[in-house]
Formats: sequence, structure tokens, C-alpha cells
Amino acid sequence: MTSPVLPLLSVRDLVVRYPARGHSGIPMTAVRGVSLEIAPAGIFGLVGESGSGKSSLAHAILHLSPPAGGEVLFRGQDLAAMKPSQLKAARRNIQLVFQDSLASLSPRRSVLQTLLEPLDHFRIGNPATRAEKAAMALETVGLDPALRHRYPQELSGGQKQRVALARALVAEPDLIIADEPLSSLDVSVQSRIIELILELREKLGVAFLFVSHDLSAVQRLADTVGVMYLGKMVESADTDTLFERPAHPYTRSLMAAVPVADPSHPRPAVLAGEPPSPLTPPSGCVFHMRCGDKIPICSTVVPNETFVCGETGMCEDSRRFKTISHRVRCHLWNVTKT
Repeated sequence: MTSPVLPLLSVRDLVVRYPARGHSGIPMTAVRGVSLEIAPAGIFGLVGESGSGKSSLAHAILHLSPPAGGEVLFRGQDLAAMKPSQLKAARRNIQLVFQDSLASLSPRRSVLQTLLEPLDHFRIGNPATRAEKAAMALETVGLDPALRHRYPQELSGGQKQRVALARALVAEPDLIIADEPLSSLDVSVQSRIIELILELREKLGVAFLFVSHDLSAVQRLADTVGVMYLGKMVESADTDTLFERPAHPYTRSLMAAVPVADPSHPRPAVLAGEPPSPLTPPSGCVFHMRCGDKIPICSTVVPNETFVCGETGMCEDSRRFKTISHRVRCHLWNVTKT
């Protein structure tokens, strides 16, 4: 009997809160008790509209924004309990690709200087081996090492994003957090970056937390998907299950809004209204103000997380012969199943 594979990253009931600004005196809670797990070499896709808390969650995992509650465990060790030297070592193994590749690359640093920076910071190798590692990182992401003397403003959007990936890879991490890495790229370049991420996972065994609002990209990339709304994880499942049988009205609304490249296909549905302010979240279910299927309990009672596949959350998918887990926070599911 084989022993279960331990998660590479475990996020448990994470809370991210920002101090009050202005005259309101109200702190903003951006992430409200979110949990997720990423397996070694796994890809977890995190989706949701702008303002749902995806980036706040990603930054809090690295403790760039210190969590107000919950735990972040990397290989079973709590990052919050680590000494500064231990946290620095952990950050070498968890690298971040920022949302805007141009803004995250200094215009005063060449590509080579950019790639040497994490090697210098983590004291990896000597000057000669660092230059070799930088060249290898460029080759790994499909760039000519001759580009190492260029500056960001001399590169295309796709090249800048590959440099950002190379900078994350050069320290040889186990996990890369990619925060909206496709948002500023055209469709053809996005496709090449998706293929690159899958190749990196296959060849190097790197795991990814892939943060995006692009459901089609997430469907191509991820093993598991979590859907966030106003700081809450409202649904999570393996990718096939989520896209075939979405359980939360918000997830279904996001999928209905995805455009299809077919003139005969109906125009995508538009999710009515705007998300409420995280400064003054609604009572009850966070989505009830925009939900067309709401029932009276939705506006007053916060829904608990429900396992869609039985009491344990595990069920057998006979078509793929694998065990899956599907969770949702929705009163409609509880009413339907009771």
C-alpha cells in the first residue's frame, strides 16, 4: 500500500486584513478564511473577478502581506513560526511572478542583472556559476541567452513575461506563484506561455499557483481550481469536475460569461451588478446580492462549506477511475441535497 503524497503547500483558514485608511476607520478584510492545497508538481488555478482577493492571498502566502489569521504550511512547516533565516530559505523555494511583467522589471537593469539578483540575494553559487545559471534559465524559458544584455524596454511583451518566469526559475524553486501572468499579453503569446508553464512542470517538477480571471487558460493548465468571490473560496474541485458540473451560481455565471469564437454561438451572459465593497461586505452569502437563484436564507446566514460528493468529500468518478473532491459554499446545494 502506497503512502499518500503530502501537500507541498497547505493554506488553512487564511485571513488577510489591511489597516484602515482615510476617515472610515474600518480595516479591509481582503481574504476571509481561505484554505487550499497544492501537491508537488501540481497546478492550482485560482479564479475570480478583480477584487476577489486572489492577489492578496498570493502575496500573503509568501508573507509579503502578513496574514491576520490562519496558517501557511510549506512542506509541513508553518512559515509564520520560522526564524528570519528559515523564512528566507523558504522564499527561495517559493517564487513569485508578478502581474505586470514590465512594471516588475527594472528599466535600469539588463536581463542578466535581473536574473543575477535572486542568485546574489540567496547566495547561490559563485560569480561564474551564477552567470551560467542565468544563461540556462533563459534557455529553459525559450529565450536566446544573447538577450541577456538587453533591457526590458527592448523586449516584446512575451519576452518580458519569459524573463519574469526565468527570474523565478533561476533559484530552482519548488513552487511558483504566478499572479495574472497572461493579463497583458495577446492571445497567441498567452498560448505559448501556457505551453511553457506545462513544459516547466513536466521537465522540472515545478508546482504552480496560477492566479487568473481567464477561465479558459485555467482549464488548460490546472489540475485543481478554486473560485474566489469577495475574499471567500466559494467552490473548489478538480478541473474536469468543476467545468463539467459547477455547483455554485457564481461559478456558473463566470463560465457563462466566457466568450466563444463562433459567430453562431449566443453572446456571453453578463453577470449583473458589481461586487460589494470588501469594507462593507453583505450579511449571509457574499454572492446573494447578485445571485438570481437566491432564497431567503442566503441574505442572512453564511453558508457552510459542503462536500458535493458525499460526507467525506470524496467520490469515485467511474469514467476516469479516480477519486475527486468537490466543495461548495452555497445554501442552494444544501437545500437540494437535504
